[in-house]
Amino acid sequence: MILTCKELGKRYRETAHFDKAIDYHRKGLMYAMQLQDTVEIIQALNNLGTNFRRLGIMDEASSYHYQALMLCERSSNKTTFIAKKNRVMSLSGIGNVYLTLDNLDAADSIFRVTLAGEQELHSDLGQAMNYANLGSVFETRGMIDSALVYYQLSMEHNRKAHSDLGISLCHNHFGRLFALEGKWNDALREYRNAYDLMEKTGDDWHWLEACLSLVRVNISKGNIRVAKVYLDKAQRTADAIHAWEHLSEVYRLRYLCYEKAGDCRQALDSYIRSRAYADSVKNVDNVNHIQNLRVNYERERSLREMTLLRGTYEMQQRTKNIYLLVSLFALLLVGAAAGLLWYVSRMKSRHNRAMKQMEKVRSNFFTNVTHEFRTPLTVILGLLEQLQKGGMNREELQKSIETISRQGQSLLDLVNQLLEVSKVRSEVGEPEWRTGDVVAYIRMLIENYQVYAQQKRVDLRFIPEEMSIMMDFVPEYLCKIIRNLLSNALKFTPKEGRVSLLMSRNKDKLMIYVVDTGVGIDAGDLPHIFDTFYQGENNGGSDTGSGIGLSLVKQMTECMYGHIKVESRLGEGTKFMITLPLQHGNSLWEKYLPDEKSDFFQPLSVNGGGVMLAEDYDVERAGENREINDSMHSSILIVEDNEDVSYYIDQLLKKDYHLLYARNGNEGLEKAKEYMPDLILTDLMMPEMDGYELCREIRHSDILNHIPIIIITAKSEEEDRVRGLDTGADAFLQKPFNADELKVRIVKLLEQRRLLREKYSHALHEGTDQAVELSVADQEFLTRLNDLIYSLMGHHNLNSDLLANKMCMSLSQLNRKVKAITGFSSSGYILQMRMDKAKRLLASTNTPVGDIAMKCGFPEISYFSRMFKQTFQMTPSQYRKKIL
Repeated sequence: MILTCKELGKRYRETAHFDKAIDYHRKGLMYAMQLQDTVEIIQALNNLGTNFRRLGIMDEASSYHYQALMLCERSSNKTTFIAKKNRVMSLSGIGNVYLTLDNLDAADSIFRVTLAGEQELHSDLGQAMNYANLGSVFETRGMIDSALVYYQLSMEHNRKAHSDLGISLCHNHFGRLFALEGKWNDALREYRNAYDLMEKTGDDWHWLEACLSLVRVNISKGNIRVAKVYLDKAQRTADAIHAWEHLSEVYRLRYLCYEKAGDCRQALDSYIRSRAYADSVKNVDNVNHIQNLRVNYERERSLREMTLLRGTYEMQQRTKNIYLLVSLFALLLVGAAAGLLWYVSRMKSRHNRAMKQMEKVRSNFFTNVTHEFRTPLTVILGLLEQLQKGGMNREELQKSIETISRQGQSLLDLVNQLLEVSKVRSEVGEPEWRTGDVVAYIRMLIENYQVYAQQKRVDLRFIPEEMSIMMDFVPEYLCKIIRNLLSNALKFTPKEGRVSLLMSRNKDKLMIYVVDTGVGIDAGDLPHIFDTFYQGENNGGSDTGSGIGLSLVKQMTECMYGHIKVESRLGEGTKFMITLPLQHGNSLWEKYLPDEKSDFFQPLSVNGGGVMLAEDYDVERAGENREINDSMHSSILIVEDNEDVSYYIDQLLKKDYHLLYARNGNEGLEKAKEYMPDLILTDLMMPEMDGYELCREIRHSDILNHIPIIIITAKSEEEDRVRGLDTGADAFLQKPFNADELKVRIVKLLEQRRLLREKYSHALHEGTDQAVELSVADQEFLTRLNDLIYSLMGHHNLNSDLLANKMCMSLSQLNRKVKAITGFSSSGYILQMRMDKAKRLLASTNTPVGDIAMKCGFPEISYFSRMFKQTFQMTPSQYRKKIL
């Protein structure tokens, strides 16, 4: 009876008699439950689910499929073919329910599980069904290419299984894809194939799919009459088998037909009936019911899994201790190996960093030493060239020789420092220890720096706590320590600053403090300033050193068994603290006596050597402060912190130009504003303000932006040259520079300015000033000046003083600026602007000459006529007659 009911139910379902199919499958379920035949119960439940799914009653369908799935999960027999098949069928039914309800993610995941199960069972028919189901998921998502692939796989397996139904369904699927792409003829061909196959089998359910597809294609092609024929057949069959899902599609297609025919009432009625059938299939209660079933299924499965876990828990506990011991042992081995690898990696990384740092130090060292050599070599080679040419008087010859000597001594000092580093490091020989009064020794060192400090306008003080302190020391080392610290302090302390050397005794230690009020050291540089060849970023803008001095100080301090520390803040100053033992061992050392070979009796050489400062040139160049415009020579401002380089340039240019001098960018900017030079020569690396910043300040100044700038520097990198030109320099020369090239550069730049002034002056006189191509900065200045003159021209008291006040400039600055651009003095330029306006009024209006004179700022017509004739060699009346 079970088998009979099952088979009769399938036959009635295939002929679309779903009510009879449901009755027989329910009877089969009742008989199976009486016999407690789990396999047959599962199959009966799946058959009932399929029947209700065909009718579109999704809540009932899902209930039966989930009951079948739960029985599969509870069954102890899960490994046989029939048990696996039943489970796959249950999942397939659930997946189809989700597909019908458009829950594509759930359907996709379930179909993939069922496909894997069918592949395991080697069922071609089952694989064909699931490939087709996955294709439907992709089709619904609009992924046509993926859908086509799965439908083709389905067709392949249907042919292997010789399933006419499956082949027919695949034709139907292909037809839908062609229809989506607008290939109506191809779609029609596929649908006809499906229709013909289904018509032979008598399967009304699947025949409806093909029939409705033919309706859709004919509507799309405009064959409404043919479409209605198929539509009538489909409606009769769907009504007969109570297929709500198909009836929903039937009335939707009728709506389209009526819409195309223009029958709005029938179209609306069909649309409403279509929505009613669709809502009966996809109502909220159905969805909630199915979700509840799924939750219950998941909960029951979880409970079974928990029971299984409890059953295995005790067994796991027995083996847990063994696994734990083995794991701990393995972890110890892995940890030891990892630690070893980490240590090796760290050592390798540290070695690589050290190698990179060493390479960087080496590169910086050679770069900076090169810079250190360039400046003295520039002076030596340049002055030697001048000596070879001759033409110097006795005093100039003597100064040149002294300068060469100082620069040579500077080079020798640098070489000696390099050798000293090697000597101290290698510890060749024993230091020459002496016993003596260290206060007197350091006082003599300080005296040698007093003149240099006075010239730099720095207050240098020596403040010992006691008048005499006897100790053991190495004179050579202590001298170099004090000289390096004082040189750095004076170098980085600005004018009116203070450098103090304090000394005190602390039990058996000597404490030395070198304190300055200079620029300070950046916190990031402090840990490295005693490293050999290290140069910090904050060097005050001065020439870069070799990075040897402070490293040497530390090494020599440690060689005398002392130590050194430093404290510093940017903008507040720096403090070096040296601690030295008063006694070195128990030996009686030879008493220290200064002699002529002592370091502090040698010529002082700081920053290139010599004590001649920039203001010495100011004194020598008597008459420099007189008004430059009164001279026939052009003026040049030399901004250079190295005195010997300034002296060398002075020897080259003093016969042809008035020279001004500045030690740094700040001083140079102030002197440029005060004297308005015709050209500026500047170094790059200087204290307080470097050459780059000076160029930027000049180019941004309305008063100074017309002045040509030449950069002369020891920096030789291409990026330095490009940066210099980018900040506004007109030329860039590298030390040691060619004297003739410098002279030619100066002549050409000054000549360009002169030609531009003459051209503008002539154009202004002729009334064609727009023809002159001025720089943007000069044009902007003249535009502001002209606008101001025109606005004040009607006032009789318009003069240079009033104009300078309105332009926020001094009278001398205005005169020099206007003279540099136009060739006229400020008063002459005002007169030219008055005359230019008078010419235009005479030529373009009939205004009386007297009124024109008043408008141009001339209270008396006789004075106006006299000035007009003096400017244009004709009276105003003659000019008007000539123009007319």
